[in-house]
Amino acid sequence: MQKSCCTVGKFNAFHLGHRRLIEEAKKRCGSVKVISIRGKGRELFSERERKAIARRLGVELVDIPFEKVRELSPEEFFALLKKLGCGYLIVGKDWRFGRGRSAGVSEALKLGKEFGIEVIPVETVEVNGEKVGTSRIFELLSEGRVKEANRLLGFPYFVIGKVVEGRKVGRELGFPTVNVEVGRELPLKRGVYLVKVGVNGRELYGLANYGVRPTFGSSEPLLEVHFPGRELPPLYGRGVVVEFLSFIRPEIAFGSVEELKNQIKLDIRKFKTLLEERVGKPEQRKEAL
Repeated sequence: MQKSCCTVGKFNAFHLGHRRLIEEAKKRCGSVKVISIRGKGRELFSERERKAIARRLGVELVDIPFEKVRELSPEEFFALLKKLGCGYLIVGKDWRFGRGRSAGVSEALKLGKEFGIEVIPVETVEVNGEKVGTSRIFELLSEGRVKEANRLLGFPYFVIGKVVEGRKVGRELGFPTVNVEVGRELPLKRGVYLVKVGVNGRELYGLANYGVRPTFGSSEPLLEVHFPGRELPPLYGRGVVVEFLSFIRPEIAFGSVEELKNQIKLDIRKFKTLLEERVGKPEQRKEAL
């Protein structure tokens, strides 16, 4: 097997810290393997989304179940890396591995010489004096601080879903929406967002609501997107990518439908202001769909 550059970790987020490892690997190898140790627990992205990020970064994503490596000694772990064809191993300076996280970079450097793998430690990435980490990104998203989360990711938090037929409540209110099925509960604060939606190679900005629509007594979280001033063709069954750009307000249980309609009008004003700040006035931007 041809030697390649490898980097190892959970790679739940592909955030700035992960990206630095990948960038260092690409300086040395044309082929880069991201060895992702997959356990149970919260997921920032779905498997489909993680594969899409890997394709965008031009790396090979190799998923290994945590149970497969959980009891491996440091020596056995390096034997696995050797089997995977790793000629170079790029890791953060705080990387731990082996049973019970018993070994660190100093042990890795010694084992690298033994197994013929050049180990290259890389400084961790910090933003505002704080190490970039997936847990912090989860925390920011849950608080509605999506702009800050996006800075740590290095790209907008996004989901891939499919357009499905809804109850047409938005249309009855005068604000038709596209309902997006994502197949899981998202790590987002429930509320209203400025989003960018990609479908069929085209992009369009919209006003998204993620929540349970408490005014109508719903209980299952739903992602729906309204496109102010646009009447869209039917999109049922189409795959879409929704990028979350700004948090506008939290989810509210309104006392009446009229209160909800008035709030949506205010949301649309805020949407237009945010969009103008981001991409300019309507006459200065081009959107297609």
